[in-house]
Amino acid sequence: MNQSATKKTSKMVIVLNKIKTYFSKPQNIILLLFGIVLTFTTVAPIVAIVEDTFKIHPGTIDAHLTGKASGYSVANYADLFTSKLARTNLWTPLLNTVLLAVFTCLISILFGGLFAFLITRTNLKCKKYLSSIFIFPYIMPQWTLAVVWQNVFNSNAVTGTSNGLLASLFNITMPKWWCLGLFPSAVVLGLHYAPFAYILIGGIFRNMDANLEEAATILDTPKWKTMFRITLPMVKPAILSTILLVFGSAMGSYPVPHYLGLTTLSTKYISMNSKY
Repeated sequence: MNQSATKKTSKMVIVLNKIKTYFSKPQNIILLLFGIVLTFTTVAPIVAIVEDTFKIHPGTIDAHLTGKASGYSVANYADLFTSKLARTNLWTPLLNTVLLAVFTCLISILFGGLFAFLITRTNLKCKKYLSSIFIFPYIMPQWTLAVVWQNVFNSNAVTGTSNGLLASLFNITMPKWWCLGLFPSAVVLGLHYAPFAYILIGGIFRNMDANLEEAATILDTPKWKTMFRITLPMVKPAILSTILLVFGSAMGSYPVPHYLGLTTLSTKYISMNSKY
């Protein structure tokens, strides 16, 4: 008995010493505080939202489907995925949302990456001015770029609204897919998030060791091989970071699809929330 009590005491002493050592470092205390704050501000709301999806709410569709006024049920999920309106309320908006996010990533990386290459690797004039002005599309709200697109390309004959700049001055009528839907939404969001790609990829270009590219040039390596074998692998981390940032932001975008007539998860949710 004495030996077991002694072992327990020694284990407790070791644990207490570890805790004391851990909290003796300020960075660990700060990390713990941040962890607690993030748990309450992110994890707790997500858990509450997920729990609410299983609850039966009086006077709603889940109460009608289950015949109950309270409790928990999976009727909401069954209705969401298998009802007659599942295609309209879920699958079509989901497809549009994913396509919008993918095309936004492609446009922002191509546009921002090309601009970063021109600024860092060429003798382009007015670099400071161009570098500063390129950030402005991200500083401005998303809806301003969408409104600019409308004011330039809309026409009464196609969109049923007032004529934009091209239709008023030059009598040029753009097709509907150019004025409304996936294409203009992806272009506007791609321009809005292109500064992400410019900042991240431009930072890699500025700090990249040019000796590898110079060695490839000396060895008379074709430029396309140098690009794909040396430059792109070194820029890959910045491209992946841009994809993570832009994809998540585009998935949750509401103003641009709303103004440009694209049904996504966010616009569908807002419209359903206002109706029901």
